[in-house]
Amino acid sequence: MNEVHHIEQVLIDSLEDFSISRTERKELKELLAGIHGNVAEQAKVRQLAFRLAAKSIGEIGEMAAMDWLQSIIKLIYSQEAEVKSSAYFSPGENCLHRIQQFIREAQSTLDICVFTITDNRIVEKIIDAHARGVKVRIISDNDKSEDLGSDFDYLANKGIACRADRTDAHMHHKFAIADDNKLLNGSYNWTRSAATENNENVTITNHKKLVRQFQNEFLRLWSSLK
Repeated sequence: MNEVHHIEQVLIDSLEDFSISRTERKELKELLAGIHGNVAEQAKVRQLAFRLAAKSIGEIGEMAAMDWLQSIIKLIYSQEAEVKSSAYFSPGENCLHRIQQFIREAQSTLDICVFTITDNRIVEKIIDAHARGVKVRIISDNDKSEDLGSDFDYLANKGIACRADRTDAHMHHKFAIADDNKLLNGSYNWTRSAATENNENVTITNHKKLVRQFQNEFLRLWSSLK
């Protein structure tokens, strides 16, 4: 059953007692998160809600039907108001400080996929996260992991799960995902020169669809490097 059909069944069930229960509201929010940012799918759900409300007027009355419809419309678009995104730039230490904060704020999981890691100030925060029980996984480029100053082996020796790309091409990503709900992405290499010399950028967002897409890419790469 696809997400829109699943949503339709939850909406129909909620109309049986003319209101949305706490359980139904939670289920709807989770389902609607799956189509967050997909304007066409959101429009389908909105049109479906209008049709169901119109059909139910004779049974529950216009006011109750419109109250129900208003609740559904709010749920469909409430995800938009919850999106928080910000951008940071270098030279300077704005990107570095925001990466450190991103790692420090991770509570349960931290998936890192970066071309190289040589900045000890970032490495310290990764080790701290691992020490406090955060499940850390790191993917990096195999060639860069052999560079002088690379901390890839050092992190692996600290007990952190690390896997290196083994293809002839470079694993050139620079992104991280914390707690399955927050994404850090940008051109910024996790090196000291990125802060002191280069024009770089970092973006952080909790946009559900983007987080999910990057998480899928991380999992694809992680599985391919067994």
